[in-house]
Formats: sequence, C-alpha cells, structure tokens
Amino acid sequence: MRLARQKMVAISEYEFLSIASEEQCGACLSERIDSLSPIYIRYTAHAKEFIEDNTFPTWRTNKDQTKYIGRYQTPPSEAFPISFPELSLRTKLFSGVNFDPNKDYFKTRNIISFYCVSCGVHVIKDGNHRLLQCAVQDYNPEIIIYEVASKDWTNCEVDMKNFCKCISNNYAIS
Repeated sequence: MRLARQKMVAISEYEFLSIASEEQCGACLSERIDSLSPIYIRYTAHAKEFIEDNTFPTWRTNKDQTKYIGRYQTPPSEAFPISFPELSLRTKLFSGVNFDPNKDYFKTRNIISFYCVSCGVHVIKDGNHRLLQCAVQDYNPEIIIYEVASKDWTNCEVDMKNFCKCISNNYAIS
C-alpha cells in the first residue's frame, strides 16, 4: 500500500525539533543525526491509512505477542515489532505501554515519525498513544506527520536498528 501523502512540504530540522519540543516528545530523536542525508518533511494523511502503511510504535513484544518488551537494547531476535492494528487486539498489553482505552489522547493531531525510504518502515517517535487510540476506536482523523526520512539508517543504535528491515534482520515485519 502506498500512503497518500497530502500537502507534503520540506521543513527545517529546527521546525521538526520545535514541534517535537511542543509535543513534549520524550523519545530519542538524536539517532536522526546518524542517518544518511536526513530529509525533514511535513504532510497530512488519514490515521487509518497511515497506520496500515508499514507503521510501527516503538513498542515491541515477544514472538507470540503476549508480552511487552520495553528495552530498545533487546535484540531484534528476541523482541518483535507489533503493528497498531495488531496491538489494538491485544488488550492485555495495554498496561505495559501505559494505554488506557477510555482516555482521550488527542490533544493534538501531530505525529513525529522516522521513515526508511529504502524499506518503507515508519517508526513513531511521538504519537503512539494517539495512533493506538485510532486503531482501537476505528477513528480516522486527518493527522499531521512530521518526519525524518532517510534511505540509510545503518548507523542508528536506538529504534531504527530494531525496525528498519534494511538493518534489523527482522523480517517478521510484513
């Protein structure tokens, strides 16, 4: 599936970091520096289309998706990506990711993402709870994605090493 990116514009690194700061993004954004020639973009999409486009939260699970594994240091051979639609069906994992299905996570419609141009994987750095809420409630608002895109994340040591198919050797990602 090809995501229909609407109103795509190039933005500066400063704008990307400013939005991340406004969102109080607690995720590690420094690995963007280790990517090859990162490009900063902003675009809109509908949540359902976005989460179905090879998009993953930074949360991983064991192989049978019954246990949340939170440490990014756990190798891809022991911790596996789980998509938002898959996670929405595994309510026993909600406490591990601190998700309350009765809470409204939509203070904003902004999403912070890293994207591998080569393999097409999006890793959500901020907005995971918002997108999980969309999957759980079948809610499909228009969202604004602020993204760092690169064709090479090989030198990254935090999240992209666990999700990017080019370097994770984890082909459990569909």
